[in-house]
Amino acid sequence: MKTVLAWTLTLALVQASPALAGLEQMPTRLDLERFTCRDLMELPSERQERALVYLTGVVDGRRRATVFDAVSAGATIDRLLATCRATPTLIVLDALIAASVGAVPGSAGGR
Repeated sequence: MKTVLAWTLTLALVQASPALAGLEQMPTRLDLERFTCRDLMELPSERQERALVYLTGVVDGRRRATVFDAVSAGATIDRLLATCRATPTLIVLDALIAASVGAVPGSAGGR
């Protein structure tokens, strides 16, 4: 009985730990066509990093990339973050696609 109680308490604490730490959990579903730069920039740094890793993978998947280039990905993310700071209303996925080809969304070279 004590073992069951200990496991139950441990499980409850593990699930509650983000709330206790003051972190909001990411929603279980997220519409990428509505996820804005403002939404990304307002995430805590750890969650922002996770979102960037995921979104980079989404864009690479759409391009059917078979090689991951960390230097190129880093430069793309830097361009994305600069664009997001300048224009927080942009959809992140659109901004990331444009950043991956070096364009700025809405410019002559953008999509």
